Amino acid sequence: MGARGPKSRPTHLKVIEGERESRINRDEPIPTEGQIRKPEGMSEGAEAVWDELADDLIDKGCLTPWDIYLFEVFCEAVHSFRENRDLLRTEGYTARGSHGGVIKSPHHQIMRDNQQTMAQIGSRFGFTPGDRAGLEIKGADDGPALGSERLLS
Repeated sequence: MGARGPKSRPTHLKVIEGERESRINRDEPIPTEGQIRKPEGMSEGAEAVWDELADDLIDKGCLTPWDIYLFEVFCEAVHSFRENRDLLRTEGYTARGSHGGVIKSPHHQIMRDNQQTMAQIGSRFGFTPGDRAGLEIKGADDGPALGSERLLS
């Protein structure tokens, strides 16, 4: 798979930076405001991750009603990562394979898979300094801007 080019910038940044009109989506869908609830059926550990992060993300306008299921996947990945990290510590870094040989513990691969999921999804929520560098939050105290207000703020 080849390079995909730079990530798309948010529409309001394109407007502020004077992007060519043909590259601005003035009809971008915007999630309606509404109460954001934790999805049912999450594991207890994922719920704990949700409780750690959701309120702050909601306050910053980074978690909307449209984002809850993607954020749920992130929370489950963090929980699974933590669970496998703990298992790796208690069971050791090697295991016995099906033919009796010593192999690397499968918890390594599970942790790596979860780490990849966390990085991919976390970037969409601005979880690293590099991810946040491309985000801009204006008027966070007044809640997220909507419609043309969002594009002009």
